[in-house]
Amino acid sequence: MKMKRIVILPLALVLTLTLAAVSDIDQDKIFWGAEVPAGWNGDWAEEFQTVPEKTNFEKTTSTYQIHEYINVLQWNSENVHVFNMFTSELRKVCPVVVLANPRITSAAEAKKSGKPVVYLQGSIHPPESPGKEALLMVMRDILMGDKKHLLDNQIILVCPNFNVDGNDTWSPGDGLPKLRGTRTNALGYDLNRDAIKLETNNVRELNRRVFNTWDPVLIHDTHCMGRVTHAYPIVYAASNVPTAHPEPRGYVTYELFPAVREAVREKWGLEIYFHCGTERGKWPPTQWNHDYAAWTVEGKFIVSGYGLRNRMSILVESVWYNTYEKHIYSQYAYIHELLEYTNEHGAEMVKICRDADRDTVDQVLGKAESGELKNWVEGRYESKGKIDLLMYPEIESEVIPGTSVRRIKPGVLEKGPVVVLGVEDFTKPVGIKQATVPRGYLIPADLDWLVEKLRIHSIKVDVLDKPIKASGEEFVIDKLVKLRRGGYEMTKLEGGFFTGAEKEFPAGTFHVDMAQPVANLAFYCLEPEVGDGFVGWGLLHDYLVELGVEERSVVYPVFKYLQIVEED
Repeated sequence: MKMKRIVILPLALVLTLTLAAVSDIDQDKIFWGAEVPAGWNGDWAEEFQTVPEKTNFEKTTSTYQIHEYINVLQWNSENVHVFNMFTSELRKVCPVVVLANPRITSAAEAKKSGKPVVYLQGSIHPPESPGKEALLMVMRDILMGDKKHLLDNQIILVCPNFNVDGNDTWSPGDGLPKLRGTRTNALGYDLNRDAIKLETNNVRELNRRVFNTWDPVLIHDTHCMGRVTHAYPIVYAASNVPTAHPEPRGYVTYELFPAVREAVREKWGLEIYFHCGTERGKWPPTQWNHDYAAWTVEGKFIVSGYGLRNRMSILVESVWYNTYEKHIYSQYAYIHELLEYTNEHGAEMVKICRDADRDTVDQVLGKAESGELKNWVEGRYESKGKIDLLMYPEIESEVIPGTSVRRIKPGVLEKGPVVVLGVEDFTKPVGIKQATVPRGYLIPADLDWLVEKLRIHSIKVDVLDKPIKASGEEFVIDKLVKLRRGGYEMTKLEGGFFTGAEKEFPAGTFHVDMAQPVANLAFYCLEPEVGDGFVGWGLLHDYLVELGVEERSVVYPVFKYLQIVEED
């Protein structure tokens, strides 16, 4: 078998061939390994310094300390408003900071201003805390530093500490910060798997208090990823759900990402790229794949699910092997350049999203009744072609002398990476299985708890005030299968659609008219063949068992109608 070509180049030549010059920090330099530019975070009075800055980047910020820091911002700037997104199970408040010039105190005022809203989130997974710290610093720069122009053309919402309970469930880490929170919330839920099923108060209120009211044109969620060996200190991904409207997600991938990548390289000395992984234990790598970084084409992640609303969304991850200061620096650089981009291009972004809203409704009105409108219920990644990657063949670690703590062996990363040529780029999301998009859904009255989830998703649901007869498709379930996938017990329904069905529905039946902007999200939640929709997450399991699915074939209770045949 022919081996993949590996080119090992001196650092200076790597820079010449693959990297642009760094203009604002240090000409012709990329900061590898633990390197950061001197004084990158500025010279601030103690009251404006974050916990990492005060502790030589050894500690992260507690929930109480975040409140203290936000309080300092309020007392020193007229451009701040704070509201409570929710109060947690452990009675901790989750603050959202609204940055605007002039000051904005409500979503109604934001809409009246005509400025786009951008939402930035940290600490959904508290052990992945660098984004939380960078967000605090970015707010400081905007309100008291030289970045106030970032409020000229946008309103910025910042939730630095989304998982308030997990943030304060302290445990010792291997390295820095010395203590860190836990991944889940107080009830043991991973909040970044709850975008569709809405089991947690955190995510339900994120929808109610932020998404449904402020309607951000873009959301940005910060993370830190595990054992990768690529050389990019921060990586990014968009919503890649094939069911979502292609224009907003395509804009993020093909317009926003390249521009921000170039700006981060030129102004901050960081070479960054897509959030992917390579085959574990294989050298040289042959695939650069979102799946290897657990970034699937499903909607379960907050960023992925938000893309189903015809809006834009980004996830970024700093990487495990860097120092805590480098983690924060990387997140800080990306957030700054993202906000520079949205401040300049926000009106363009809003137009793309609004056009997608109109197109979604027009498609339903024009094609659904005939049964010709389709959408994807299953997808995968395909190759875009071959790319060159910056990789570390091996990252050596050691125990710090005199301690029990491991670290990356000094000097390993600073040597710079290897250039690997011709790796397959599996970052193109494609649909592989379709289903009919109906003119609407009809849902039995006793599924009111399921309807409440739809409404939290901003999906409009009304109630029939008189009986109707409708024709369309119904799904006949032959078997309910439980399977383990992605670390969770999931449900799959085996069966098929019966077309040409005609049924009567009594007054009190719930009705989802699909001629609404969030039709793709409604489709994703309700379709029986979507792997992580309401069915996939097992939300209807008990209901189907009561219908007798374990003994015989039963009909999926949500009816897809194409036409209303008769109204009494």
